Amino acid sequence: FDRADLLLAPSDFLADAFRPWGYDVRVIPNVLSIQSYRYEPRHEARPALLWMRTFHEHYDPVLGVEVLARVAEVHPEATMTMGGADHGLLAATKARAAELGVADRITFAGYLDPDAKARAFADHDVFLNTNVVDNMPVSVLEAAASGLVPVATAVGGIPALLTDGVDSRLVPAGDADAMAAAVLELLADPAAYAELSAGARQLALRSGWPAVYARWREELHELLPELAMA
Repeated sequence: FDRADLLLAPSDFLADAFRPWGYDVRVIPNVLSIQSYRYEPRHEARPALLWMRTFHEHYDPVLGVEVLARVAEVHPEATMTMGGADHGLLAATKARAAELGVADRITFAGYLDPDAKARAFADHDVFLNTNVVDNMPVSVLEAAASGLVPVATAVGGIPALLTDGVDSRLVPAGDADAMAAAVLELLADPAAYAELSAGARQLALRSGWPAVYARWREELHELLPELAMA
């Protein structure tokens, strides 16, 4: 690092890991193909939840089931789609859903390809990110690009990516009551939901190519003015 003229990281979370060592790490986010995500302003939330990671202990899929069960106590029509490959916890997740009586409300969709993701984003309004470890999840940005409001655990790089009350709701890891309460608040307050949905879209736009390209030009202009102006 001492030999580098410029140090870049894709997130503040990673940059902050090295700044205490005295390095001036700049941030340019990874590129999101923003044009690939259909977006229309959303004015209120349906009780349609989307969870999209792999069924692994790092992503705590069982928490998503427990959140749905609590939401369904207030909204009996509530449903959830869980997309992702099985990395060991799919059976346990299904068993917990049966135990809580919400198995018939959950669609286990398996891996979602781009077309399936686009349909899922259109059919749901709240994105659950239940991780116990995280960095800068692209899945959260994809959901935000489509206008879903993330309700996420405040772990790892999530607080550096999402801002509670601006583009998302953040809750403690493993706390089904807190996450369900955040979802219920969004369902009960259309104005707040609409504001957060618009904020989520603005967050995603910062990872679109126009914004990322501008950041690259800024950094290159400082480092190599003659190259950046070419």
